[in-house]
Amino acid sequence: MVCAIVSAGVAAPGSAAPGDVVSAVPVPGWAGLDRVEQITYRTTGAMGEPTTATALVRVPRGTPPAGGWRIVAWDHGTSGLAQNCGLTGSANLEAGTGPTVARLNDAGYAVVAPDYLGLSAQSPGPHPYLNTRTEATATIDAVRAARSGVGGLSSTWAVAGVSQGGHAALATGHLAPRRAPGLDFRGTAALAPASNAETLLALAFPGMPSVPLFPVTNFAAVLTGMDATRTGVDVTSYLSPTGRMTIDRMARSCSSSWASVVAGQTPGALLAKPLSQPPFTAAIHDYMAVPTSGYRDPIMIVHGTRDTTVPIPLTVALLGQLAAGGNPAEFYAIDSDHRDVGAKGGLDYTVQFLHRVIPPR
Repeated sequence: MVCAIVSAGVAAPGSAAPGDVVSAVPVPGWAGLDRVEQITYRTTGAMGEPTTATALVRVPRGTPPAGGWRIVAWDHGTSGLAQNCGLTGSANLEAGTGPTVARLNDAGYAVVAPDYLGLSAQSPGPHPYLNTRTEATATIDAVRAARSGVGGLSSTWAVAGVSQGGHAALATGHLAPRRAPGLDFRGTAALAPASNAETLLALAFPGMPSVPLFPVTNFAAVLTGMDATRTGVDVTSYLSPTGRMTIDRMARSCSSSWASVVAGQTPGALLAKPLSQPPFTAAIHDYMAVPTSGYRDPIMIVHGTRDTTVPIPLTVALLGQLAAGGNPAEFYAIDSDHRDVGAKGGLDYTVQFLHRVIPPR
């Protein structure tokens, strides 16, 4: 039984290390699926401190193949910043993620779906939204924990994700060979990944009006995450009283309520001084920039031509940066917007990519 195996894999308190399992519980009926487990595991916080996070694990039906089920880590999209916004707290995220988990299981893979940091009751918040380092460490450590806590899993794995999860997948693919050299990492699939936003966000200034393709909701979420992670700059010193009040409310909100949190506000209303000053521009780059060199394994990116949440020119820029860094990515532009990039072909391309880099056995 999975629960018995997990119990055997729980680390003693004195030997806790990233990837160690703290606990595991079944999640009956999650997204209408059976055999779903939630694991709580050790990982590393934004300032290098020990912390905990959660992930869901589901394996295909049947007997594991020789060597175990190969693993796909699935990184989910934006869901919020509060501890009730994750895979077991958000009904919207559950409904949106369940079919993807089932599709990947049907393709022959065990699925490990991390909740990053701060999106469950077991993980202190607020969530450091779009922080590349913690997205990657939480994902890698979730795979480590799943292998030690759930029987029949292979050491061979890949990562895939959508939107924020595409951003997380790229960060994971960059760090995985170094953080977990004992695992056999093979590749990254990113659907509509957030990228190059740090350059746009750092252009904001007091009095800036609302403009198309510059969502004040996500802008406020990034500022909230940066403030929570103490990035080397005093984020609140850049904020107006309205901005400080907004990030306090954002820290306790899921994305479904972000529009009401920032209702009537402009990007400039949040700020007391421009963000284009070097201390801030360096901090936001370190906080959220997608790595553009140093990947060891294949990368595939899919993006919708009608996407207005993460406009496709940002991904075109990323593709050029990756190529210049010596890591050209396989790329597909499809007829979709942001929300339906998976359903309109992105998940099909993902499964095809996975079958090449980690063929199911």
